[in-house]
Amino acid sequence: MRSKVTLLNMLSSLLFRVCLVISGFIIPRIVLHYFGSTMNGLVASISQFLKYIALIEGGVTAVVSANLYKPLVDADHDRLSSVISAAKRFYRGIGTIFIVYSLCLAVIYPLASGLDFLFAGSLTVILSIALLMQYMFSITYQTLFKADKKGYIVFLLQSAITLLNVALVYVSIKIYPSIHLIYLINGLLYTIQPLIFDYYAKKYYAIDWKAKPDRNLLKDRWNGFAINLAAFIHNGTDVAVLTVFTGLPTVSVYSVYALVASNGLKTLIQSLVSGIDPAIGQIYARGDMKALHQKMDLYEYIVFFLVFFLFTMGGLLITPFVMLYTKGVTDADYYQPLFGFLLVLAEAIYLLKSPHCTLAYSANQFKKLTVPAFMEAFLNIAVSIALIKHLGLIGVAIGTCVAMSYRMVFHIYFTTKIIPGRKQWFFYRKLLLFLAATGIGVSVCYFGLPLNEYSLLPWLLHAAAYAGILGVLYLVLSVLFFRKELQFIFQYLIKRKQKHEGSAPIRCV
Repeated sequence: MRSKVTLLNMLSSLLFRVCLVISGFIIPRIVLHYFGSTMNGLVASISQFLKYIALIEGGVTAVVSANLYKPLVDADHDRLSSVISAAKRFYRGIGTIFIVYSLCLAVIYPLASGLDFLFAGSLTVILSIALLMQYMFSITYQTLFKADKKGYIVFLLQSAITLLNVALVYVSIKIYPSIHLIYLINGLLYTIQPLIFDYYAKKYYAIDWKAKPDRNLLKDRWNGFAINLAAFIHNGTDVAVLTVFTGLPTVSVYSVYALVASNGLKTLIQSLVSGIDPAIGQIYARGDMKALHQKMDLYEYIVFFLVFFLFTMGGLLITPFVMLYTKGVTDADYYQPLFGFLLVLAEAIYLLKSPHCTLAYSANQFKKLTVPAFMEAFLNIAVSIALIKHLGLIGVAIGTCVAMSYRMVFHIYFTTKIIPGRKQWFFYRKLLLFLAATGIGVSVCYFGLPLNEYSLLPWLLHAAAYAGILGVLYLVLSVLFFRKELQFIFQYLIKRKQKHEGSAPIRCV
């Protein structure tokens, strides 16, 4: 039963991410087609500034989740109520601060940007509704359900809201084209979420919402603040820097390329490997360093294979896709092949370190990661600002690449401090082998099968051809150099199949 619930949580999480990707491609395309690049850039810019409120949250959600596990297992309703009460009070506080922040932003942003005050200010308020609903009324329930292995409730409801939002936006744009109405629909739909969560929590949990909050609950949350800050800057620095130093059309160009690199490929890989993280944590907790060493090798190989395959495809196809996606939009220059390559590279480097980040977090080494995390954030901002004047989009992408490379190198080194006897060379050997195979694959694809026509059928045919060429190359590489990892994966799949077949009920005859 536990395995079925885990599978349901993984599949529902993947479904939600797929829905987000679908929404992320359709709605910006509608905005571009009806309102232009400046408006698309304006929405991306305001949305990013609104998300800065997440910095106040710090590491609270992780701390709350960790403190919910035991009372849920022990059915300790008093302790559960105390934790939930503290979390609710904290998130309501963030919600109150967010109201003030969003109103200030609604005043300052139009004045600083020179846009129409009423238009930009009202759009800012509308874009803040969904986030406000999350902090004020939803996030406490979400944390509780996920800690109780009922994350599927959250993911399935959010998937339904996301798809319904896409459908209503499509209908509304045909009836009354309004940028305010498009995002007002999204905000109003998110008011449904806390109503359903509240009904479910009252029906299935014995929570005393007036219980005395645990004031000691959040005392350690600052240990993870630097980690959250670095992740936030990775996801948000580029848009902020571009808003300040360039213009909204440039922000629009960045956001469209980010749809592929960040919202698409990175999200897909994070969903595919999300089930591995708990296994690393459990093995570390048991203290079995030999097994941990083996699982890290396997985890590294899986991430390398997925990242190199999908992101090499992305590097080859991202600019033709963007040109196809923005066909008919002429108010900004979306042909940015070097920027597209660098953005894909930055996200690939970000993901390659993920097994080592997982290990460090599982080992509760947050304090030792604080300085590297702040250094990553500093490099990202400093290099981006230094280069943006002369290189524009490319300078921002280089800043991200530099910061990601620094953090990756540090984590490879730090893993050797956690696992005795593990050498950094294990990672870099894989990196060199996959880079060699990628060089061959890119040469064959780019020079042998160049994609010069920006239409759907040629793009699909080239995507299929590139996938075949790269897939064969990485499989040959795996057979030659990663037989142990392949053998483990095949054995695992065979055992799962045998276990499934052996679990069939015995019939009496």
